[in-house]
Amino acid sequence: MSTLVEPAPTAAATPILGGAGLRRFFLVVPPLALAAVLLFHPPGGDPVYEGVRGDVGAWFFVHVGMLLALPLLGIAAYLLLDGLRGLAALVSRVALVFFLVFYTAYEATVGVATGVLVDHANGLTGAEQAAVGDAIQELNRNAILSDPSVALALGSLGWIVAMVAGAIALRRAGAGWAITALVVLAAAFAVHPPPIGPIALVCFVAAAVLVERSRSRLPSEARAR
Repeated sequence: MSTLVEPAPTAAATPILGGAGLRRFFLVVPPLALAAVLLFHPPGGDPVYEGVRGDVGAWFFVHVGMLLALPLLGIAAYLLLDGLRGLAALVSRVALVFFLVFYTAYEATVGVATGVLVDHANGLTGAEQAAVGDAIQELNRNAILSDPSVALALGSLGWIVAMVAGAIALRRAGAGWAITALVVLAAAFAVHPPPIGPIALVCFVAAAVLVERSRSRLPSEARAR
């Protein structure tokens, strides 16, 4: 089984959070909660209004949930590299900033803003509804914040780089191939609708559990040597 039995020589001695229990909470609970929320993600469609109008409640639930969960997911990804130093760990942490800024901007626009407009359009009829539907379509064509857009590209790339670089950092710190592969698979969360998004988050949690189990064995193993 994969273990961090040979921590990197530059690893920090002091954990980011004071207690292991709190750190493990952030590593496991928010990603699993977000995975559960994403299971309710509506399929959407094109034109956007027609694809979302019948599922606007679920659309709101998922995308407001994502706005609340993304910062916690960023904390979890940061804690996964707790104590690690080196170029790969640094690249992972910097990439997380791009993920949090740009992916959140994308979610706020395509997710929440689209939901607000669709809900408003559902209360209209005739020409007014058609006009708001056109506005929704234009919003979702915006090259800066929609899909596809600069924000989505930078946010998705930020998460992918964070996970791949994190996998490299963990591998260099002594993690086995199981942990390394699971963290790389977690990069697929950049495509968040089900089934890919939830599966990627489960891979992240599985990797975190293995890392924490390895870290919990380090003191006793160190004494044995």
